[in-house]
Formats: sequence, C-alpha cells, structure tokens
Amino acid sequence: MSNHYDIIFAGAGLSALSIATQMVDHPFFQTKKILLTDRDQKDKNDRTWCFWATNEEVSQLPPVLYKTWKNCHFHSPIHSEQLQIKPYQYHMVRGIDFYNWAKTKLNQHPNVHWEFGNITEMNAQTGTLQLNGKTFQSNWILNSAIAPIQLLPSPLTPTFQNPFTQPNDAPSSQHLSLLQHFKGWVIKSPKPVFNPECVTFMDFRVAQKDNTRFVYVLPFSQTEALVEYTVFSPQLLSEQEYDIELTNYIHQFLQTTDFQILDQEFGVIPMTDFSFPTAQSNYVINIGTSGGFVKGSTGYAFKRTQQRSAAFVKDWAKKGTPNPSSIQSSKKYRIYDSVFLRALSDELVPAHLIFGSFFKNLGGTAVFRFLDENTHFIQDLKALNAVPTLPFIKAAYRQLNRLFYV
Repeated sequence: MSNHYDIIFAGAGLSALSIATQMVDHPFFQTKKILLTDRDQKDKNDRTWCFWATNEEVSQLPPVLYKTWKNCHFHSPIHSEQLQIKPYQYHMVRGIDFYNWAKTKLNQHPNVHWEFGNITEMNAQTGTLQLNGKTFQSNWILNSAIAPIQLLPSPLTPTFQNPFTQPNDAPSSQHLSLLQHFKGWVIKSPKPVFNPECVTFMDFRVAQKDNTRFVYVLPFSQTEALVEYTVFSPQLLSEQEYDIELTNYIHQFLQTTDFQILDQEFGVIPMTDFSFPTAQSNYVINIGTSGGFVKGSTGYAFKRTQQRSAAFVKDWAKKGTPNPSSIQSSKKYRIYDSVFLRALSDELVPAHLIFGSFFKNLGGTAVFRFLDENTHFIQDLKALNAVPTLPFIKAAYRQLNRLFYV
C-alpha cells in the first residue's frame, strides 16, 4: 500500500512534534517512514507555554525560549512574596517559535512526510486513518487528535466520530473534570510599569466569584507584558467578562489606564483525573492531552512533554517497540492530582488558600519540585502537611472509590 507508514501522528501539536523531533535524532528511526497529519499548518502564534526549569533541564529542551525570568512574585489574601526558586528559572515559549523550529528540523529528513486536512475517521482496530479522502495505514498511530472522552466544550472539540470506547473499569461519571480557561493581552504602556526581571506567577487578589481565579503577568520590558486572566471552573465565561476582568486588574494592580493591546490569546486546558489509556489498541498509542501529558492539577505541559517524549523515544529505540507505560505519571502523583481536583470541585477549600499555604510553608523551590513530580517520601509528607489538612482528608475520603482508577 503506497499510503502505508511505519508511524503516523494523528495530530501534529506539541506532543507529536516533540516526539517526532526526538525520533529523527535516533538512527533507529531514520529508516522509518513517518507521517505527520494535522488540520492546521502550524504557521500562527496560537499559544504560549510557560514552565520552570533548571539550567541542566533547559539544555535538554528545544532552543526556542522567548523569555526567561529569574524571579517570581506570588500574591494571595493570606501570603504574598517574591519567591525563592533557585535552581529554577521561569521560562516562556511562543507556539510559533516551537513550530518553526520543529518543522525546519523535520523537513531535513526525507523519511518524514506531512498531510494537512481534517481527519474524518480513525480505526483503532486496523490502524487506519481517513484524511482528505485517502486512507493511510500504519504499524503505529500516535494519537493526539482524538481523546477517549470529551475534554473540551463542544465548539472546541473536533466533530468527527470518536472511534474509542470508554474503558469499562473507569466510567466517565466517576472522573473529575474542570476547565482551565484564560484570556491574555499583550499590552504596551507609554510609561514604565513592569519589572522585566520578575514574573507574577499567580495573583489571587482578584475576586474569586465562587471559582478559582488569578492573573499572571509576564513582562517583556518595562513597558510591555502579557497579562493573562485565568479561571478554573466547569464552564467558560463570556468574552466580555474576561475583558472586564483584565481591564480591572490592569487599572487596579498595574495602576495604569493608558495602554495599548498589541496582541491577545485565548485558551482552554482540561484539568481531569480521568485515567487516560496510553495504549488504545495494538495500533494506537495516545499522546499529548489525549494521553494524559497535561498535569491534571495545574495544566502545565511543555517541559513534561519534552521529558516524556525523550524517555519514550529512547526506550522505543532501545527495545525496538514502543512502551506506552513509559509516558505515564506515577500512580502517587495521579492520586495527589485527583484529591486536589476533588477539593476544588466540591469547594472544600479555595485554591488561593491551597497555593498560599503551599508557598508560605514550603517555599517556591519545594513547591515547584513537588508540582514537577520530582519528590521523595519525606518531601511528599512536607508538601501534604503544608496545605489545610481537614479539607484534603475529606477530599481523599470522597475519592476513595475513585483512586483505584486514576
């Protein structure tokens, strides 16, 4: 079959491009026929990713950093400080820079091919994919285009039929889901109002309105910054409400009414404890959001995706076959995320109190290490004791019948 490939990527977003660019560096994959498919050309700056990382970690990442900050501010009603985060620094990557770097690298390899269009069907049992009226078949489909469950509101979800079935041992009625949705403005002020050396990591001083709401500020210079209003809730806000809240924050906390909006972005990230099946069939492996790459309690994905992609590809090249379990978080962190989401979903404790207690009692470095899923038992105990105890005991009790499935 002329449309047969060794590896097909269904979706060519962050996870697919991260894995593919790792593959072309390994001799094992240089003889493999690889196809990347996506409905989008990846020629727009459609998102930004932020993360904290050590210098050693940064050296292992794609060379696409747009901005780095050494310092972070945190604000909540119970605690505000400039965080001590060494050996970490806070980084930002623009989507367009990552896309351009990945496409340039992949296009240097003749065994890598592209096909743009809408996927109309994917059969997990035969390893076939329908795109642009053509059928493509593969030994392995790495899927980030179709999730096993609906993760986003209908207008943001692809309209083709979902080929997967819900696992019988993890009914959808049991899993917890919130949406992390945000709107950001890149603004320019005629006068200096920003500290370009310090990012505002979370500012919970905004009205919570029975949700989790905060703002982060990423300054590019003394006069220019990305100001992003973020909400954790089951539903999206109206477009007008995001704009009102951004304007209020800029007026009240940045203390400027004279500014120009240079650019804007909007995004939605699923926050869920659903147990994503990494191996969907003998042909399909789920990656990206569809494979649980996004951390359920925070929505962070960029550094996690790079690290998981590197481990996954290295293991595949070594063993000659992919091991889906190598891209999954350990059980204990999935349990932590599940309990956190229960505490938020049931409104047992407000998020500003959780994060305020975290940073007050642990410090920035320890919190970032815990959220990175890079802690040992004693550090876990300190983290669990740093937050309000009773609400999390209640959340854990309510989740007992669910924790087996995460």
